[in-house]
Parts: sequence; C-alpha cells; structure tokens
Amino acid sequence: MTNRNSKTTPDGPQRTDSERQVTRRLYDPDDEPTLGTVIVYALADARNVSPTALKLPTLYDCVDVESLESTLFDDRGVDRHTGGTVTFQYAEYAVSVTSDGWVEVYDSSSADVGRP
Repeated sequence: MTNRNSKTTPDGPQRTDSERQVTRRLYDPDDEPTLGTVIVYALADARNVSPTALKLPTLYDCVDVESLESTLFDDRGVDRHTGGTVTFQYAEYAVSVTSDGWVEVYDSSSADVGRP
C-alpha cells in the first residue's frame, strides 16, 4: 500500500515535497532483530524517544508485519534484487520498507494522508 501522495517508480516510492525523511534503519532478514523491532526502533528514532516510550497505537494495529515480511523477504515474495516497496501510514509518519531491507520513516504530518 502506498499513500496517495507518493508515486511509485521502479526505484521505489517518490516522496512528495510535504514529506521529508526523518530516519532510516537497515533490516537483515537473515539476522536479528525482527522486522517489527526494526520498524519500532525507526519510529522511536523519528520521535527521539526510546521504543518503550512510543505512546501511539501498536505497530500491529497499523500493519500486518508478518505479511509484510513474507511479501518482501520470503523466497516466494519479491526478488530482493529487482525491488519492491511497501509504504504504510503510522500516525504522522509514512513508513517505507524496501525489499533490500531499508526501513525509512518520513514525516508526512503536512501531507494529506489518513492516520490510524
């Protein structure tokens, strides 16, 4: 799912002027921590708080992390070398997860997107 204010290109979503990248973290599907943990840490980085201090809806209320991981990182999913990106909204952030492992958090508070 991509937000309606971004465009998908072969290189992934193209951000709008109203969204700026706040942080990014690299996820390795062959190593710890889990994808959900990497996303939570990236969101905590974006808010400049510890992961346990996030007071927003739980990540699992906003996105099915297991399906996301299966789609982007399982052998049956997207080819990690040709690319694939899933973007979802979490509070005022647009979170993009790419098949090469990057979890990128964008401030979309001024963008016209739905929030949980």
